[in-house]
Amino acid sequence: MTHQFDPRYILRIPFIYTTYQKLVGGYRARKLFVENMVKVVPNQKILDIGCGPGDILDFLPTVNYLGIDLDSNYIEKAKKKYENRGKFICTTITDFTISEPGSFDIVIASGVLHHLNDTESIKLFEVAYNALKFNGRLITYDGCYIKHQNLISKLFLKLDRGKFVRTKNEYEKLASHHFSNVKSIIEEEYFRIPYTSIGMECKK
Repeated sequence: MTHQFDPRYILRIPFIYTTYQKLVGGYRARKLFVENMVKVVPNQKILDIGCGPGDILDFLPTVNYLGIDLDSNYIEKAKKKYENRGKFICTTITDFTISEPGSFDIVIASGVLHHLNDTESIKLFEVAYNALKFNGRLITYDGCYIKHQNLISKLFLKLDRGKFVRTKNEYEKLASHHFSNVKSIIEEEYFRIPYTSIGMECKK
């Protein structure tokens, strides 16, 4: 039995992933995400779940940064490029252990939840909750299905490597397992291509 090659697999190569992100407006989207939602203050302690090759650091001030990702290629690229700006660990969300619970000001999970099933997503919210200080914030950002969606946007979501793109209510329900204070916003202007996203702020 032969297996058909999935061209999306090449996005695991850090250089190709970064180039693709620039082409579709991913860098612009990340900049706007940081400015409008994350709102980092210098020297805050940040946990970035699913950090990829660490590109978000291009848009952050000087912070105490820890990035985790399950892809060793991304982590190696991040270490080479940003070694003096943070710490990077190759691990899954289920295997990750917080060495200092309750010490992080902000947890970021950008483009992560739509790659995780419900059980894994609930685990992410648990890890984030335990990592955060009182009044700390988890900020998430993912593709999202909405009613009367632009057909091209819907197609891009269906072609995404993540198999768990959800609706606004479905994302919020997962967050509610550990966070009672959840605010979300639907966004369709960050990328250069038609693409519908949801940003959530979950406050401890």
